[in-house]
Amino acid sequence: EIRRLVEAGQIEPVAANLDTAREEIATARVHLRAAQQIAELDPTLAYAGLYDAIRKSIQAHMRANGYRVTKGAGAHMKTGEYAVAALGNLGIEAHLDEFDALRQIRNQSEYGALVVESAEVDRAHDHAQVIVETVARILGV
Repeated sequence: EIRRLVEAGQIEPVAANLDTAREEIATARVHLRAAQQIAELDPTLAYAGLYDAIRKSIQAHMRANGYRVTKGAGAHMKTGEYAVAALGNLGIEAHLDEFDALRQIRNQSEYGALVVESAEVDRAHDHAQVIVETVARILGV
């Protein structure tokens, strides 16, 4: 599956960088905590932070394994496709499936003035927590 993404030009091999991957996991964990702290005050911002936590954890997995998304449009979609290919056999498929839904809602909040409700933040936090901690466990951090 990852080979298919490389052949399709959606991701490309690079030098693996575990140190940067660990830093990205640390940042993703901070986003998780920050989102909880601001969820009541600004659920839309909290939601964006949770989305970024997931995205950064997936990028951390990519970096640790020597991949990155290719330049151009659709970088976040490519990140999601990598996540399904690389992590889809770990029992977290339902959480990974939600990444694209989170991406779409986040985009609507960024570009379409959608206001995110607290219940959506709670649901997103559950998915983000599972994905971030699964990647962290894989990377040993």
